[in-house]
This record gives sequence, structure tokens and C-alpha cells, in this order.
Amino acid sequence: MRACSSLHTQRAPAPHGPLAHGLVPAALMPAALVALVFTLAGCGGGSTDSGDGRADAQAVSQPGELTAFVQERLRRLNAQGQLGTAAAGGDLIPTTLMPAAAPAAANAPAARSSTLLQEAGVDEADLLQSDGMHLYTLQAAYGTGATVTPYERGSDGRATRLAAVQLPLDGASSLDTDGMHMSDDHRTLAVIGRAWTMGAPPTSCLEVCASLMPVWMSSSVHVQRVDVSNPAAAALGERVQIDGTLVDSRRIGNQLYVVTTWRPTLAPLVLPANTSAADRDAAIAALRPADLLPRLRRNGGASEPLMAETDCYVRDANASTAVQLTTVTVFDLASTTLARSSRCFVGGTEALYMSASNLYLATTRWTVPTGLVGFSYPAEIRTDIHKFALGSGSVTYRGSGSVAGHLGWDREKTPYRFSEHNGDLRVLSFTGSLGWFMLTDANSVAASPATLTILRERSSDQSLQPVATLPNSTRPGTLGKPGEQVYAVRFLGDRAYVVTFRRTDPLYVLDLANPADPKTVGELEVAGFSEFLFPMPGGQLLGVGRDADSTGRATGLKFALFDVSDPTRPVQRASLSLGAVGSTTALDMSRHGLNLLQMGNVARVALPSILTGSAYADYQHGLLKLEVDSAAGTIRSLGLGGTDGATYAALAQERSLQIGNNVYYLNGGNLSTLSW
Repeated sequence: MRACSSLHTQRAPAPHGPLAHGLVPAALMPAALVALVFTLAGCGGGSTDSGDGRADAQAVSQPGELTAFVQERLRRLNAQGQLGTAAAGGDLIPTTLMPAAAPAAANAPAARSSTLLQEAGVDEADLLQSDGMHLYTLQAAYGTGATVTPYERGSDGRATRLAAVQLPLDGASSLDTDGMHMSDDHRTLAVIGRAWTMGAPPTSCLEVCASLMPVWMSSSVHVQRVDVSNPAAAALGERVQIDGTLVDSRRIGNQLYVVTTWRPTLAPLVLPANTSAADRDAAIAALRPADLLPRLRRNGGASEPLMAETDCYVRDANASTAVQLTTVTVFDLASTTLARSSRCFVGGTEALYMSASNLYLATTRWTVPTGLVGFSYPAEIRTDIHKFALGSGSVTYRGSGSVAGHLGWDREKTPYRFSEHNGDLRVLSFTGSLGWFMLTDANSVAASPATLTILRERSSDQSLQPVATLPNSTRPGTLGKPGEQVYAVRFLGDRAYVVTFRRTDPLYVLDLANPADPKTVGELEVAGFSEFLFPMPGGQLLGVGRDADSTGRATGLKFALFDVSDPTRPVQRASLSLGAVGSTTALDMSRHGLNLLQMGNVARVALPSILTGSAYADYQHGLLKLEVDSAAGTIRSLGLGGTDGATYAALAQERSLQIGNNVYYLNGGNLSTLSW
């Protein structure tokens, strides 16, 4: 087995600019629609295993090897007569499926909150950022570029709007903003977005594609640098567009990690159904590396290579037949030109988890259903996981493994299914072909069981080996009672906390101190369920979710304070229920919807919310403020602030942030200042 070579580093040239993509022929629209509705990118990236969970390791591609690897895969499909039905790409869609775009500091700096992070020191993109003296908001509107607006915080705490900066669309129809990162020195913002562009089919299949569908939507990922060294005169800097769709991004220090997936549009995949096998084989033989690799553009300029074929890892065995590449690009936010390096591997990715030391990419092997009705996963589905070590401006492949099951239905919660501790990776996966996509599914669909798997790197063969699973033959008890499904999981040190639900909310405490023997050591049943769990002082947890009646019917919002300092005897110290059926919060739209500032024993929680007075009626909308006292064991509501009649959809773009005794509320594109 070849060892991985060192990462080839590409330094950004002087300014100039990305775009293009894969396609879905008209005959394949039902499958494409399913993929779009469920937002699953897992049609590629699978790995075969040898029965004991060991996955074949990846090796850096030598010149010509990547092309040969793809050609061999296509020839197998051609021999089986499947090229006419293979999905040619997932990053181009017909226009009919285009998604709607929807003061000076005091002597001592005031305490302030920030984006809620899964791992300390690993930043996640958000719509509201601050350095304590200034605040920055990010908003997007359909048909126009996203807008970054600086605000100055006055001596009275009030935020005053400064001149906004609008990001260019570069010909795109819309720009869907994922969020922005702020550099360590607070002088740079990096905006992450996904653009959709209407245009002609790619030249690699121009004649064939044009005959199938004359207008296509291509997607690309935008990374825009905004210079905020002088917030009153914020200015656009380097802009990079990368072919593909966004998986996620993270930042440590000034290193920004952006993960994208790319499905090239290959002529052999879109030839007419009556094309002879020989002609298809000739089209396969004509493929070149440039046909396979994603490209980039700088500042709206000409397309250029994102990487070379020798910057990719090629699997010797791969369970997927899809031609898809996943790319990890590391940007230096201290560089005015966004200096970068990139790596790719053959296969798709649907989830990103990152610790302070390693980056993990995961994708579920699955087959796209032929229609929207009766969606289910294959019975023997598995999820492949790839580990990369973080270096100085680079990533280095370490190994691959797989776990039983899939990562669930809620992409916002997917990262929380993972956790690294003492070098081991813990993964919670769903192992049923069916499960609850929405709460109402509990009335008609069987719950999916869950499995915990602990993986450990084995450097001798670059694999991630299973150390233990739960349930297992020694501890066969399920995670949750029969008929219950996992709603929340939070790994904290050598413990995990799992919430399941059907009629009540069982909170399970898992002891992971011995990775070879994980076990359930505590259980608590209360009404309702938590969808997110947040650590509190004194060995406590704040649960945020829904209340429920005796039949298991979800009602209003519920906030609960759990004492888990004794893992064998978890206790609910306090709970608060607000609103009726139809109440919802920004946390239902984004894992960054909730804002929390710890002030001694009191956690101040701010959460954009819509509360109903009765079922789906008597709406009140605004910023919900709560105080959670972990010493007294109480939860107190301070009510809604800044109320108006906004819709459910608006919550996705709402955020809050606390500085001192002020809370700043991003609502409808405007930032308002409220007193706590």
C-alpha cells in the first residue's frame, strides 16, 4: 500500500476568478427531485469493507490514475447496460427545480456571547458576528447579492448602522448565504455562500445535453473576503468561486476549511439511450483529467484549475458507482489573496465534523428511490467515514472506516452525531430503513433504532477500526425503548447523553470511559423531549425541545434543566413550557439559532421564537429571553422582545448576540438593540 504524499500547496495568484457542473437529464427527474427534497449528497463516496468493518485505505493519485479509475467504473456500468440510466451529476438542475432564494470598550471588555460551537476553538459560520466593539450581519435576498452590514456599538450599548457592502452575484441568479467567519485579528470576514447560475449545458456534453434540456442551473460555492479593518469603510476583497455544492465549513485560527462536493458532467453518462456500447466506450476512453476535476474563478474572472489530479486520493475499492469528488480547501484568512491548498478524494460527502486536531467526512451509501412516495433506506445501509489530520494550512489523509446505518434526516443535527475523545471517534447512526422525518411520522412510520460505534485509527493500514458498538451481544438493550427514536445526542468528555421519544422523554446517560465497553448507566423519563442539549455549570444540561401530552402528541416549547452530575441518577431540576401546538424557534431552522451567555451561575438564553396561544393560532413573534440558574435550579422567562408578525420562514434568518447588558436581535435584515 502506498503511503500518502505530502500535500501539494497551491498559492493564490494575483486577483482574477470559478464555475460549471454536472447535470440531471430529464428522464431522471424523479430521482433528482428526491435528492433535492431530502438534501442528501450520499450517492457517492461509499467504501467496501472486509466484514470486520475495515475499509480499504486511500492512496494519492499518480498521473493518469484518477482518470483510469473513473474510466474503469464507467466501463463496468457500460458492460452492464447501465450508462443510459446512471445519474450524470447532482450539481446541475433544471430551472423548474431551482430553490427559492429565499462603543468604545470600557476599562474591561463587556462579557459577550458568540456563535454556539460544537467544539471549543472550532468556529462555525453564522449570520451575526462581533468583536465586542462592532457587530456584522449577513443577509441575502433573491436576485441580489448578499449584504454585509457593519454596526458600531456606542457607549450606551446601542448599535448604529454603518455603510453596508453588497456582494456581487457574478452572473448567478441567486446567492444562498451559509454564514461568515471572522479572523482571529477581527480584520477579515469570510462569507460562505452557494450560488445558482442559469446557463447553457457544459461544453463536454453540449449537443446531447442541449437536446435533453436547453436550460440548466449550475451551482458553485463562493468564498468572499471582506476587509473590516476599518468597519466604517468595509470593503470587498478577494472572491473565489469553486465548482460544486457546499457540505460545510469550519475555522481554527486563521485557517478556514471549506468542504465541497462536485459531480462532473461526463459525456458517456448523457449519451442517448440508443447509443451503442462501442460508442459509449469510445467516449469513456476520450475522458481527460480536466473533464473530472472541479475548477475555480477569482473575482469573476476566467476559470482555472482548483487542483491537479495528483492532489486527489483514489480508493482501490468503492461501493458507489457514482462519479463524484469531495474537495477540502484550506484558505488562509491572514492572506489578502486567500492563499489556499486543496485535496480531493473520489466519493461524495454529506457531513463534516471537526475537532481541534482532525477533520472527518462522512457519507451514507444509499440508492436514490424512483419516486417521492415511500422513501426508505436500503436494509443494509452503511456510512463511510474518512479522517484527515489538520496541519499548517493543509490536511493529510489518515484512514477510513464505516459504521452500520445512516446519519438521519436532519442535516442541522448531523455534526452532533460525531465526537472525538482521546483519539477515538464516537458515532451514533440510525440503523433502520424507515424512521421519523417529522414528528407526525410517529403516527404511521416505525421508529429507527440507533447504534453507537467507537472507531480508532490503525495507522498500519490507514483504517478506522471499530473498538466497540452499543447495543452488542453483551449489552443487547436498545438505545431507547422499542418504538422510540433518537431526537438528540450530545457527547461531553467520556459520557454521551441521548434523548429518545414516543410518548415520554427518556434521557439516557452513556458511560464511554472504557471505549471497549460503552454502556448505559442512567435513565430519566419526563414528559416531552429535547432536540438539543447544552452543557451547563455543575454537571447539568439544558434541554430545548417540545412538550407532549399523555398520548405522545407534541404541544408547545419545552425547556428543561437536567442534573447529570451523578450519571446513574439523572434528575430534572426545572422545566418551563411555553406556547401551544405550532410554536417554533430559530433552533428548528439552524443549530445556531440559540444564543447563550453564561453570567456566573445564570445562563442568559436568547432565542428568536414564534409562540401560539392555541393550536396554530394567536401568534406572537419575537426574541424569547430566558434565565437558567444552575445553582437555584430554575428557568425563568423574561418574555418576547421586539415582537411583530413575522412568518415561520423568517426564523431561519434570525439570530441574536449578547454584549454586557444588551442583546442584539437580527430580524428582517435589521439589527435592533434590546436591554436584557
